[in-house]
Amino acid sequence: MKFVEEIRHRLVDRTIDGTTHQVSEPYSVRLPKLPRDKDAIALVGVSGLVLALTLVAIVWSTVSIGQLLGGGVGYAAGAVFDIAWLSVLVLEYLARFDPKKRDFPRKVGWLLVLVAAGAIFLHGWMAGSWAMAAVGAAVSLVSKALWLAVFRHIEKDLSPADAQWVAAEMSKANAKLAIAGARRQAAKAEVAARLELLAAERDLNEIAGLDHSMGANEAITAEQVREHGEPSKLYNIQLDGTSAPLNRANTVREPSEPEANIAHLARVELTAGASRAEAVEAILARVPDAKVTSVEATVRRERNKLERTAYR
Repeated sequence: MKFVEEIRHRLVDRTIDGTTHQVSEPYSVRLPKLPRDKDAIALVGVSGLVLALTLVAIVWSTVSIGQLLGGGVGYAAGAVFDIAWLSVLVLEYLARFDPKKRDFPRKVGWLLVLVAAGAIFLHGWMAGSWAMAAVGAAVSLVSKALWLAVFRHIEKDLSPADAQWVAAEMSKANAKLAIAGARRQAAKAEVAARLELLAAERDLNEIAGLDHSMGANEAITAEQVREHGEPSKLYNIQLDGTSAPLNRANTVREPSEPEANIAHLARVELTAGASRAEAVEAILARVPDAKVTSVEATVRRERNKLERTAYR
């Protein structure tokens, strides 16, 4: 028996000046050398020969069908049959453990090969060479037969009980894939619905803030006029409900201190690191006459804007 030396690594403790660290240390292991798998080598060799023959058949059928169709795009049409044939060969290999799935690509492969062989035979017959017609058609048929022989060797037959067990395992795996796909679609729908709700809530908050701003800056109402006297006796109605008579006799109202910008205050508080509740509390302390719901909506909107800006 032959042996080989394999270098491996392990962690060992190494102490220098009282400090210990683990370092990698190489060491060799003597292992028996496995014999070469001659069966696998032979299978690879046969598959290579069959693949080379298949390439010859593909080139031959493509040229024959292309010339039969007048050249040009006819060559592309001829390549369609060969590409389709190779595709079903791959599908047939992938379904080697499932006879039901394997039968369909095998039948489709034979159909495509017969079409290609018939086109090659027709081209040779029209060219006046029966030998070229027969040999060309036989190349594709022989190539398909060799692939069938290779797959017969690769295929692993299962007993009815084992086949049912494999089918049950595949069914369970497919069910997990189906559930995962359904949950992913449901999650996407949930995210889309939440985004729509957030957008609608943002629009409602903007409308509510606009109505509040317009209501705060409107002219004196009829009730306020009745309460404070005739319209000729002008008063400056403040936001807190108090009134102050104008010092002038003309109709120009004295300028009052502008209302604090709630959105600006919200951005200042949130940028400083305050939470949403802390920002609402701070704004209400600055503007006690503001509505709590409007302040909360403004803080929430400004916080969403800041988060979107941070993610960009």
